[in-house]
Amino acid sequence: MPIIPTPQKGQPLDVAYISSIVNEVNNLVSSTMPTESNVTTIKPAGNAAEQKTPTLKSKIYGTTYSVAVGATVTAGEEKPFDINYSFKYPPIVVATPWNIGGTDSGKNVSIYIKNVTETKATLVAKFSTGGSATVDVNVLAIGIPNWNV
Repeated sequence: MPIIPTPQKGQPLDVAYISSIVNEVNNLVSSTMPTESNVTTIKPAGNAAEQKTPTLKSKIYGTTYSVAVGATVTAGEEKPFDINYSFKYPPIVVATPWNIGGTDSGKNVSIYIKNVTETKATLVAKFSTGGSATVDVNVLAIGIPNWNV
């Protein structure tokens, strides 16, 4: 990417110079805006065939992970799970539980993030109420792509 030369003191700012600044700002904005190739859409877990497979160079990685499928859980039980991706630095990770089964034990689930690295997030689903549960977790990781992959 070209570098815009610094003007000298007293130098008039002509159209060509202003144009080069505007072009570089536009290029910067274009390179950071989400596009179809660097944003992953999340579809319901039941429609796995519709899920878009994320590229390793995505700025946003999204997935749905099934923590429990008709499982019997106990109050206070914790289920750890990993989400794998590839970023240059540890990304921002957010997770939301999804009570697919509509049960009380699936309704009282909390998710906490145990560890985040450049390649993996370790999360834990904690069930506050025992019983049968079918719970998915939507996970988003947002970060700087690992262009070397």
